[in-house]
Parts: sequence; C-alpha cells; structure tokens
Amino acid sequence: MVFLHFFGFGDSLRLFELEQQTGLWVRGFRPLQLDGLLQWSQRVAGQQHWDGDALQHQVMRLWVERSDQISRWQAGLRQLPDDQVLVAGLGSQGDWSRHWERMLRV
Repeated sequence: MVFLHFFGFGDSLRLFELEQQTGLWVRGFRPLQLDGLLQWSQRVAGQQHWDGDALQHQVMRLWVERSDQISRWQAGLRQLPDDQVLVAGLGSQGDWSRHWERMLRV
C-alpha cells in the first residue's frame, strides 16, 4: 500500500534535501490543485511499479475527505512568499516505516 501525507508549508529549495533525508518521494505544490497532485502521484507510481489505480483513488478520496484543510492550505499559499510551497510526501508502507523510525532515533 502507498500512502500520501502533507507535511505543511516549506521552502521549495529544500525539497531535494527533504527527499534525501526521508527516503520518500517529496514534492512541493504551488498552487495546490488536484490535477497536479494526480499527475505527480501517477508518475511516481509508474516509476515505482505501484498500483496507479489504487493510488489515484486514494488521492481523490483524501482530496474529498480533507477538502476544508485543502482550502485552508490553498488560501495560505496565496499569502506566503513565492518560494513557499505545500510539501507532500509519497511512499510505500515500508518507506514510511523507515522514515518514522529515523525520526524517533533523532
């Protein structure tokens, strides 16, 4: 199973560093739009040989379930400097387990 998580706002220049530190697929979104999120997740799914259909359904379900929060993030992005993005991470269950284990060791 693949999981998508929104970390919050961050500096677009640090995305590569965050990806290296976490072992996850990380992307910054500005603006935050469903089409962009779906395109990115499908590209990663193809590269990782994940089930693209299942991931697409998960992304769409998350978009609907968290619509209020997504609206707040979209509004927040309009107020932040241009170098700030909404950071999302994508990874398998194993990727996330390793990420959280590393976080606990820090």
